[in-house]
Amino acid sequence: MTRPLLSALIGLTVLTAGPAAWQAPATPRDAAPRLVVLLVVDQFRADYVTEYGSQWTRGLRRLIDRGATFPLAAYPYAATKTCVGHATISTGTLPRRHGMIDNAWFNRERQKSMPCTDAPEVAPVAFGGRTGHEQHGPRLLLEPTLSDRIAEQGGGRARIVSLSLKARSAIGLGGHGGPGTMVVWEEDDGTWATSTAYTQTPWTAVDAFVRANPIADEALATWTKLLPGGAYRYDDSAPGEPRDATFPHAIGDASRADNPGWVGRWERSPFSDAYLGRMAASLADTLTLGQGPQVDLLAVSFSALDLVGHAFGPRSHEVQDTLARLDAALGDLFDTLDRTVGDGRYVVGLSADHGVALLPEQAAALGRDGGRLSTTELRQAAERALDDTLGDGTWVANATSPFLYFTPGTADRVRRSPRARDAVTTALLRTQGVWRVYWADELAQPDPSDALAMSLARSFVADRSGDVAVVTRPGWIPQSTGTTHGSPHDYDIRVPVILYGAGVSQGSYATPATPADLAPTLAHVAGIAMPGTDGRVLGEAIHAVSRLAGTAGGR
Repeated sequence: MTRPLLSALIGLTVLTAGPAAWQAPATPRDAAPRLVVLLVVDQFRADYVTEYGSQWTRGLRRLIDRGATFPLAAYPYAATKTCVGHATISTGTLPRRHGMIDNAWFNRERQKSMPCTDAPEVAPVAFGGRTGHEQHGPRLLLEPTLSDRIAEQGGGRARIVSLSLKARSAIGLGGHGGPGTMVVWEEDDGTWATSTAYTQTPWTAVDAFVRANPIADEALATWTKLLPGGAYRYDDSAPGEPRDATFPHAIGDASRADNPGWVGRWERSPFSDAYLGRMAASLADTLTLGQGPQVDLLAVSFSALDLVGHAFGPRSHEVQDTLARLDAALGDLFDTLDRTVGDGRYVVGLSADHGVALLPEQAAALGRDGGRLSTTELRQAAERALDDTLGDGTWVANATSPFLYFTPGTADRVRRSPRARDAVTTALLRTQGVWRVYWADELAQPDPSDALAMSLARSFVADRSGDVAVVTRPGWIPQSTGTTHGSPHDYDIRVPVILYGAGVSQGSYATPATPADLAPTLAHVAGIAMPGTDGRVLGEAIHAVSRLAGTAGGR
């Protein structure tokens, strides 16, 4: 059995196993924890725990040693992207229901690509006296999130805080907004912002923190290694990494008064994670999260690992150092929550939105299959096939991995011409790096015996997805430099799922799990009703919440 097919079968098992085997007992409301902490580490591969876990001593270490881990956890779908994963984690549903099929998709009516946070009706609301320029909101998210459920059941008293560098991550976790909900992200120029989807004016607590902690203070910082040199695995500079692949890494250029590009380099460093951790701790303290009679939620998505991993790859010293520094940042955050809320009086869920592929150059050096596939070549292959069968024309409007979108009327013509459809399929399969090809009708009504088709179908929404899907072979990526994700292969779908704190029974559970299980599990522990999810309550890892009085750490 090939590895990607095995991954798809794992995903199918994860989706269907478990719910009938365990019935969630009633949770006494007067014993539930008052703070839910939802953490996402962008691009955190599952094998980082075994590869680099010995380098961690604080926050990540606490979660692994004192929490409940699920080493078989995997996404049961193919669209392993940031917007998709965050929506899945927060809603407990799969993309076919929550609608977030990609970071962006081609809008057939507008005939242009549209981000998953597209919100032309809103205006930016910036913090720290800055001016915002980006328009983001939750209108395209079709299912309620855990934060929405907490807010609606909190009688107007619940406080929701969701933070990330990326708008799609903060919104994916923060949900649809309402009284008491704060959703904050960082615009590409270093401006911290939200939008009128959530508030008309800057929130005082966020504004005060941003003013007191300008990221410009780190504009000339230098990223050095946290750990002793011998603690890092693999080489500091390896095939496929960028030219600046060795430490130290300068954030800014002191010789240039305008210091160009420093914000991007700050984002692509552990400094951005540390900043988010400090902001989260400050807001948790200032807003007294978890200290009132209602359930509150603190959600943080850490983006640095994704930005670093795309550039340097999963075996780099940069990835290892980013994780080591995140371990320290999480340790500081948990120390704050221990002080303000109390260890054992809050519950934590941690996962990732996706994994990442090895740099193709490093795969080749290891004797593995891998390479770089061009979406332009895919587009041209389909165009030539349709020219040969339907006559000269412009047939492909957009190529956004894994989908090709046809120009208006083309899909209908192809449906009426089996010869044209077969020609496109053959041409795409002959493109180097392509493994399988599926048409939209095959995903709308997938063959249950085809595990890969089922995996793709869980990411398919007819009016948002493309007309034909192209699945790459393992190790092949649609990117010319660095590395990426977005496939159904195990390096992309397998991520950590970890629970810690109130109501959680410590241990490693070799049972099927998916990140979609986090929201219903956290909701159950906190006494929040969250019906209709695709995920299940991970009952094997929780104990009766009524036993929490006088305990520490959920042990």
